[in-house]
Amino acid sequence: MDEFRVKEKELLDGALRGAVDSFGGLVEMYQERAIRIAASFVGMSDARDLAQEAFIKAWENLGRFKGESRFYTWFYRILVNTCKDFLRKKKTRQVFSFWFSREEEEGLDPSASVMDLSKNASEQLLNRELGASIAQALEMLPGRQKSVFVLRYLEGMSLSEISDTLSISLGAVKAHLWQAGQKMKALLRNENDYAE
Repeated sequence: MDEFRVKEKELLDGALRGAVDSFGGLVEMYQERAIRIAASFVGMSDARDLAQEAFIKAWENLGRFKGESRFYTWFYRILVNTCKDFLRKKKTRQVFSFWFSREEEEGLDPSASVMDLSKNASEQLLNRELGASIAQALEMLPGRQKSVFVLRYLEGMSLSEISDTLSISLGAVKAHLWQAGQKMKALLRNENDYAE
């Protein structure tokens, strides 16, 4: 067992005994990762709040954790459900609240998520455009394909970890990942064709 998993287990054991500090350690371990995942669903403007809400739900429901998976796998389900609930409520609000502007609702600058490794202005512009294109294409994927794609390529999870996290078969993970990859390629190709 690697050092990271040992630390997670120690913190989890303490949290299960009611130690708030131990749970705080788990939050510190996974906070940035949780924010990235939430941002991929709802945009950066709401991601921090939803990640915090998911951690609160996890703390309140820690007694239900059975230890059949890693803490993060269990927590990820809580986070995704929190994001889905938020989006459902937001969609309902949009129907009745026509005065919301599109910029306020989206709140995500997809170009901000692309690492700035460029050395000049033209490379920076290209990076921003690529980041915006990827974020836009990601938004067009159906929910399950988006989840699998994000977990694999943004979070670096193995196929078996994704299978455990989403409670789907390994074959389903592979199928969703392949479909998401094909759609992303087509969407990015179309975007590139329009740009030329």
